[in-house]
Amino acid sequence: MSWRRSIAGGQTADYTEGVRLYRNSRYLQAIKRLESLRVRTDSIGRLAKFYRGMSHRAVGMDALQSGRFDLAERHLRAAAQCLGEQSDLASYLAKLYARTNRHTQCLRQMEQAAASRPDSVSTSRRLAQSQWAAGRRAEAYMTLSAAIRRLGGRAELYMQLGLFHAAEGRLAEARTALVRSVEADCTRYDTHRYLGLAAAAQSDHLAAAKSFQRAVQLQPNNVMLAYQLALAAKAAGEQGHQVAVHLPESVATPSGSRVLELARYVTTEHDFIEAMLNLPESEADGELFDLLAGVVRMALAEHPNYPDLHLCCSRILDRLGQGDEAMDYGRKAIQINPNYTQALLHLAELCAQAGREDEAIGLLQRAIANGADWPDVHCRIGELMKHRNAPNDARKHLQRALQLNANYGRAAEAMASLAA
Repeated sequence: MSWRRSIAGGQTADYTEGVRLYRNSRYLQAIKRLESLRVRTDSIGRLAKFYRGMSHRAVGMDALQSGRFDLAERHLRAAAQCLGEQSDLASYLAKLYARTNRHTQCLRQMEQAAASRPDSVSTSRRLAQSQWAAGRRAEAYMTLSAAIRRLGGRAELYMQLGLFHAAEGRLAEARTALVRSVEADCTRYDTHRYLGLAAAAQSDHLAAAKSFQRAVQLQPNNVMLAYQLALAAKAAGEQGHQVAVHLPESVATPSGSRVLELARYVTTEHDFIEAMLNLPESEADGELFDLLAGVVRMALAEHPNYPDLHLCCSRILDRLGQGDEAMDYGRKAIQINPNYTQALLHLAELCAQAGREDEAIGLLQRAIANGADWPDVHCRIGELMKHRNAPNDARKHLQRALQLNANYGRAAEAMASLAA
């Protein structure tokens, strides 16, 4: 077992050092150090993958900004593999035209919806998609054409028309429709991306680079867009064109967005923080959970009414030994959702540890009223009431704990101590 502990300890050191290098903007060294954690699939491995991806992203963006497109392509591709790729035209079309056994029923419902909402752009588009998926492609084109005549040149309709043309290999027609979509609404990054893909498919790499450039301006943190821009710029250079890439300031200097990216990640990946909190204590706890607390606070700045994020922050601060502040976040979670059983139980334990036993008992009773009629909750109230010299009330809760679980040794011991 000693060699396993040695390996685990070494990998934890690699993680800690890799994050330190990343935070000091020494990205290439961070990548090298974090590479040893590639095979790990636990929480440390996932965090290491995130930081490795962000390091690749920083190097790639710097290379893209300075015109070193080969280097940019390599690192941005690695970043996309770590951070998650955005869907491209092929996957979009695959989803759109996927065959199922319910296309006929879906089409029938969409036809009824379109008849009742003839002025709805989204309904007309979904009807065309349903017709296409059911193999009625000519009708899909006619639906879009009729909607464009009836509703005017709307960006969504022209974009869908362009995608239909692209799916059938008519790239010139696709580009024409997508250009019209951009003219109707130049703020949609996805239209610029599709236009860039269509141009690249025709080997018009200079035009593709221009379209990807606009898409990146609209969605600066999309790694796949930056990768596609690097590919197009590199190909345009090979054709003899000079491409000057201009990145938004927040991307050109990524330090301000590093933790924000992780904050957005933990907002959607609820099991991530849970897995982190279940890690055994180690020497890396201070730096790791201090960083995690900052990340969750940043996520709360964007989502102040998410009670689960307040509870996560409370649990992290408790792990860091910051009890008073942990209680503040726990109370905020309950303020937002008074019936949040997990938050009630967590805050009750924090209060008990701080000597606020009456408040802890009240919180546990609220949890029971909300459905937490569980043996461990009754046992905890019984222990606290015993300590508060309320033996009769304590006995009632301990009896309920044993009624729910006759083999609950802890409750039995507490009950026996009352009789002593």
